[in-house]
Amino acid sequence: MPEKSLLNNLLSRQDTWKGHQYHLSKNSISTGNDHIDKFLLGGWPLSAITEVSARQNGIGELSLLLPVLKHYTNKGKLCVWLDPPYEPYAPCLADAEILLDKILIVRSKNTKEWLWAAEQIIQGNALLFAWTHQINPNYTALRKLQLAATDNLSPTFLFREISSIKVPSPASLRIEIEGVRTNIMSLLIHKFKGKVPGTRIRINLSNKLLERTLLNKLPVNISPPKQYKGTFSLPATVKPQHLNA
Repeated sequence: MPEKSLLNNLLSRQDTWKGHQYHLSKNSISTGNDHIDKFLLGGWPLSAITEVSARQNGIGELSLLLPVLKHYTNKGKLCVWLDPPYEPYAPCLADAEILLDKILIVRSKNTKEWLWAAEQIIQGNALLFAWTHQINPNYTALRKLQLAATDNLSPTFLFREISSIKVPSPASLRIEIEGVRTNIMSLLIHKFKGKVPGTRIRINLSNKLLERTLLNKLPVNISPPKQYKGTFSLPATVKPQHLNA
């Protein structure tokens, strides 16, 4: 039998794996933004840890994950927030069509408790958002979480300090976020398979739910309140009373 026929027979077998059948998008979930999906070769990686480091707090880093929250909570999956630095703003989450009864906030007291909770959440096949601002997990601890994440069909997100980028990590994706201008965000890849470290993209947060308004641009009522005139008026002056000795 000619070699070409042998090759065709081999490729026609159901148990033969073909390289072109593998695509990163099958191992990722869409970010909800076509530009970011293309930048990340399909979206946020599944069964893996994604480290998000923001240069400034409150620049909209969490807004990038609202589509993921909506996707999983609407499918009935529990999303656990481990040690968030701020209280989640429920009206914003509700406006993004995220089911609030699927959001669970967990607080830890120390690194050991944080690591145990994170591992249990991942092994429980829940969606984990974990902040490390109060702890400093080492490589061994993160490796333990990465191994647990390989058995979880969901992504796992760690929000870390910007200084942690200089320290090695087993995370599959390490991304830096910086606010360039109002509603414009810069994403910089430090580690990701298939992308050169230092690759950058700018994103315009055109979604009304994600837009940020500067404090000095907020509407303020500049009209002074009208003075209230009561029914009873006080006398302008009080006459002194003299006692007869």
